[in-house]
Amino acid sequence: MKYLVLSAALALSACAASSPRWSASTWNGLPDRTVAGGGYSFFAAPVEGQGFKLKFSVKTDGSFGVASAPNEDALLEAARAAAPEGCRLLAFERTPDGGAVADYDCD
Repeated sequence: MKYLVLSAALALSACAASSPRWSASTWNGLPDRTVAGGGYSFFAAPVEGQGFKLKFSVKTDGSFGVASAPNEDALLEAARAAAPEGCRLLAFERTPDGGAVADYDCD
């Protein structure tokens, strides 16, 4: 019985240790990545020093500009897809470059 209780305690502590705990340093340490959304590719990078935010910029081959900027649905799709494990999208704000800054709530 003693070993059963000890095994259960170890299993619970392992589960707790494996869940992500976000801090400014772990968030800023996220790698930049490409995220697709609504037919566009976005470059997603952490916004340093501003909480749990990602900056989305449209990745282009140079053949179009801000006039062809993605709509809200495309940005929302990419922002949801880019949410790290344990985080959910709170809101996003458009930027003049045709992208957005997305704000997340992270455990």
